Order: sequence, then C-alpha cells, then structure tokens
Amino acid sequence: MTEHFPDIEIYIMKAEPAAVHQWLEDALQLPLQTLKETAGSHHWQAQVKGSNMDIFLNENAEKNFASLWFKQNLTPWATDLDCGRAAHAALGSEVRCSDSGWQEEHDGDEPGWIKLIRGEEKPFDWV
Repeated sequence: MTEHFPDIEIYIMKAEPAAVHQWLEDALQLPLQTLKETAGSHHWQAQVKGSNMDIFLNENAEKNFASLWFKQNLTPWATDLDCGRAAHAALGSEVRCSDSGWQEEHDGDEPGWIKLIRGEEKPFDWV
C-alpha cells in the first residue's frame, strides 16, 4: 500500500490558471473558493469532509513551470506522482514531480524526479 503524503506538490509547464482550476473542481468534485489572486499567484480552498484544503498555484515557480501545492493532502491522490499523472492526463501539459516523499538529503543514486511528457514517464535530474 502506498503511503498517503501529507502534502502534494507538482510542477506544470505553462499552466493556465483557469484550466487548472477547472480540472481541480472536476477531479475533486468540489467547488474551489478563491481566497487570493495576485499576478501569477492563486490561493484556492476546498472544503473536504469538514476540513479546509488550501491549494496554491504559483505560475512562475521555475522557468516555464508553475507549482501546484496542496498544503493539506485531502485529495484522491496518495502521492505527488499520482497527482502528476492525473494532471498530465487532464491538462495535456508536461508535468514534473518528485518520485518519492520528501527527504532531507537525496542519496544521489536515483534522479529523484519524474517527467510526464507525451504520455510517458521518465526519471530525470532537475537541478
């Protein structure tokens, strides 16, 4: 059984906020409340079984990639990779995510990242 990560973060290439918002409402089957929007930054919230789930989209996190962070993982996805797969399938964009939970130090033998592009998953180093 896969560990359910306490939070999830994925990176979406050239993410369109409106498309991400719509995908999340469809995938979560919940309305998202907009708490704050500024240039390039979005803070949404969903009510999941009586608890708040904060969702942040930073459009300019890393070059052409937006960061999508679920502060509390009340999503249907257990891991970053599960969420990344769903985002890639729904949005058709390249998605990058960690291949495992957060670690203080990476062992260096494995890349540590997965790139989802054109329906494929490829391990890579994102430095």
